Amino acid sequence: MQTQENEEGKDKTVTIIVDGSPYEVPKKDTITYAEVVTLAYPDYPQHPEITYSVTYTRGDGHKPEGILAPGGSVKVKEGMVFSVNRTGQS
Repeated sequence: MQTQENEEGKDKTVTIIVDGSPYEVPKKDTITYAEVVTLAYPDYPQHPEITYSVTYTRGDGHKPEGILAPGGSVKVKEGMVFSVNRTGQS
């Protein structure tokens, strides 16, 4: 019985890895650049002048790896791995 409840909860979120840390995010079609950067750097919204390089692996079958550019989004998948690096100021 408990398994059924856990499965229902799991249907609503997926676990992604951002810079080595797991995060549960709502299961939806896509995740944005800003959402990923904010997970890695919670103060990102207060410092939009800082730019970041975001790469991912273990993504959706059509594009399993790539770069997530500012303003962009990517289809989110269970176990997807993101790497976020501060690149400097624009």
